[in-house]
Amino acid sequence: MSGPWTYPVVERGSKLGVHTIFPGPTIPYLRRLLESGTRFPVIKAVDGLGVLAEVKALAPQVITIGRVTSAIEAAPGIMGADLAQLADSLVQLVLNKIAVSPELQGGRVVDYWEIVNEPAPPGVAGYRRLAQLMILCMEKAERHGLKLGIFAFNAGTPEWAEMQAIVETGVFAKAREGGHILTLHEGVFHDWPIDHWWGHTIPGSPVVEGAGALCFRYRYLYHLLKLRGEVVPLVVSEFYPVRAGGPYTGFSPEEVARRVAWYDAEASKDYYHWAFCPFTIGPSPGWEDCNYEYAYPRLLDYMISVKNRENARPVPEIPLGLPREQYERTYVLLPPGAGREWVKAILDSGAWDRYRWTIGGSADDAGIGALNVRTVIAINPHLWPGDLAAFFQTYYPGLRYVPIVASTPDELKARLQSM
Repeated sequence: MSGPWTYPVVERGSKLGVHTIFPGPTIPYLRRLLESGTRFPVIKAVDGLGVLAEVKALAPQVITIGRVTSAIEAAPGIMGADLAQLADSLVQLVLNKIAVSPELQGGRVVDYWEIVNEPAPPGVAGYRRLAQLMILCMEKAERHGLKLGIFAFNAGTPEWAEMQAIVETGVFAKAREGGHILTLHEGVFHDWPIDHWWGHTIPGSPVVEGAGALCFRYRYLYHLLKLRGEVVPLVVSEFYPVRAGGPYTGFSPEEVARRVAWYDAEASKDYYHWAFCPFTIGPSPGWEDCNYEYAYPRLLDYMISVKNRENARPVPEIPLGLPREQYERTYVLLPPGAGREWVKAILDSGAWDRYRWTIGGSADDAGIGALNVRTVIAINPHLWPGDLAAFFQTYYPGLRYVPIVASTPDELKARLQSM
């Protein structure tokens, strides 16, 4: 949950990274930056991961991400899948890759493994299942000393209600606890400008400063993570500054650089944002129209020009509901159907005058709060559907639970006067 930021921070310079399929000119690009006093913050490689060993040899501080392609990388059939079995299969793909690649053994070449790629689950229920799958993947990866980049959402997803369902599973608390990160894809389509729909809300969302329906869509999700104290690093592991899916013809290196500079300046405001990686250099067959090698020399010039720029630094995230200071709270919880005569009995007992106890009828209000001392005095708990004590143990553990059974308001008044 909330606590000191234990991840690295890109303190200075551009957040432009590299996405590579075949190595292409990755190493020459990195050498040029190093000679000029800067570097890529993140380099991601797909399948051909040997290049990441070269990266680490030249610049150990560069964060590396590896992805292994497969027929199950999009988590197909997630609604009916055995999630534990699917998680086993996804993690095993990584283990198999390491086993046959000597340069990957020892865990010093790939910092994070992107465990899925552009999953498309059906609606809220599907995204909840996807989050549960990510929790299982992290648990299994940790047994092998691996850290993951989770989700790798497709550009323009998820929707607001789906974001809410995801975070409510606790997947990001788990990610932060284990040192994992979030990856996702974003950018623009067709011949749209880079700020197309920037500043627009998405259906059902609140207004979030600097968020948009395409670029910086992630800020809607991080709005929720900040409220929960569950912020983890972000890498936009596929970025589309022009025409997602290509071809990139008609966009000059200068236009690409202008769009990258706009996005980079905005991303510099988010301390948790590590990098954005244009798709791609070193394209494999079928992706030749998506090759940014023609623009990277100009992009490197840009990176060198901003190498001393100061980026945002971590700030304490105060989860929603965190008290200003610690205090002891006692909540007198009335059961469903209790009328004002029961409230009057509590007041007439003198307990409110003596202790200023909170009086109410919401079990959630009674239990919630990051307080060291919480007491719930539950009046006639048998009138609640289900086991009230078990409810608090499950959802609000750590509180002191005091049940009182009283047949009448007068009996309740007497019981409270004796406390």
